[in-house]
Amino acid sequence: MTTRKLRKLSSIAALGALSVLTGCGAALVEAPYYNVSEVQSFKVAGAPSQIMMLDIVDANDTLDNQTWADALSNHGYPPRLNFVTDAAGIADTQTIKPENRLVVVVNPTQTTMRGTLCTDPQSAKSDGTSDRVIVRFGFCAGDDIISETRARLVRDKFEQQVINSADTISFQLFPRHIRDEDDDNCSRRVPGC
Repeated sequence: MTTRKLRKLSSIAALGALSVLTGCGAALVEAPYYNVSEVQSFKVAGAPSQIMMLDIVDANDTLDNQTWADALSNHGYPPRLNFVTDAAGIADTQTIKPENRLVVVVNPTQTTMRGTLCTDPQSAKSDGTSDRVIVRFGFCAGDDIISETRARLVRDKFEQQVINSADTISFQLFPRHIRDEDDDNCSRRVPGC
């Protein structure tokens, strides 16, 4: 190998190592789960005024409700949703469907996933030993889960990572299209495949 190729390879290796090291403090938002084939149209019908209820389940009261609502509002594909934790806070001209909501569970119990995220979400008290906090996000229509994702956030940077991850969470919970898993062109990198 020539010296020039060795330098190029060592530069690439150094950049790769640096990106791994800098990524250690970043939030990790996992791949989503979908229970419908067309979330975008459901979002429009489910939130006709682009307002949706936000249910926070947090045994530790990590953030106040308004901080959650502000952090998660106005992200993702248009029409962008604004979240409220109290239906009384919307304008007279707006319509809200309280059965359609975003459920956020901080430090969820083992049984809080899929259907139970909408019907019986449980948050466990944190003992503070872990440097990561698990947060489960679910788009619910009544008792039915529409889409769900999970984030692992750094405890010391929790609020900032919620804010920084809001776009990713919104894109995953409310995608424009979900590919049919039976489609021959389905790729593992496409939501729903």
